[in-house]
Amino acid sequence: MDYLEKPCNSFSNQFTGHYLKPATCPYCGKGTDAIDAHKTWVKISSDKVMLVSTCTCTACDHTFYFNCLDVVTSDDSAEMVYIYPASEESYKNDLLEKISPRFIDLYNQALHSELRGDFDLAAMGYRSCLEVLIKDFAINELGEDENDVARTSLFDAISKYLKDDSLVKTSDVVRILGNDYTHYRRKHPEHDFDILKSYLDIFLRLVEVRYKINHPPVGRLPE
Repeated sequence: MDYLEKPCNSFSNQFTGHYLKPATCPYCGKGTDAIDAHKTWVKISSDKVMLVSTCTCTACDHTFYFNCLDVVTSDDSAEMVYIYPASEESYKNDLLEKISPRFIDLYNQALHSELRGDFDLAAMGYRSCLEVLIKDFAINELGEDENDVARTSLFDAISKYLKDDSLVKTSDVVRILGNDYTHYRRKHPEHDFDILKSYLDIFLRLVEVRYKINHPPVGRLPE
C-alpha cells in the first residue's frame, strides 16, 4: 500500500504534523488521491486521537474509509491503523486493459471472491470476464460489429472470433467449468477450481501473444 502525506490540521486546527492517506484504492487497485467525503476525529486518551476519514476513489467511484492514530503533541506522521475494505491483491495487465478495461474490473471482482474463499462466485466471475474479453477482442481487435457481437453466445463467440485452436480449447475449458458452477448439481465435479483458473491463465497469455503480434513495436523495413 502506498500513502500520501496530508496535514492533520485538515481534521482540526489544533492538530499538527501529517497523517498517512492511502494512495491506492482497495477496490480497483489504482493510484488515487481520493476525494474526501467526510472527516471526523475521536479522542481516545489524554494525548491520542483517532482520525477517521471517508473518501471516494477518483478512478472507480467506490467509497472506502480509514483510521489514523495521532499523538497530539507530536509532529510525526499519524500512523494508519485500519482501512475498509481491507486492501486486496489486484490483477493488472496493461496489454489486456487496452483490449477490454471491463475485463480487468470483472477479473478483479472474481479474484477478490477467490481470495475470500468464495470459489463458486469466483468461478462464475472468471467465466463472465472471459466472455467480456473475447467479445471486446472481437470488437476492438477484429473490427466486428458491436451489436452482432453482443447478441452472440459465448459458445458461438469462441468459434467465430478466436479461430486459433489453442485459444478455442483453453477458453472452452473455462466456459464449461465456469458454467458448471452455476448448476444445482455440477456435471464435472471431478475438475476443481484450480483447473479452471490454470486454463484461464493460459488463455490470457495466448491473447497477450496475439495482441503483440497484431501490434509490433516496429514495422518491416528494408536493410
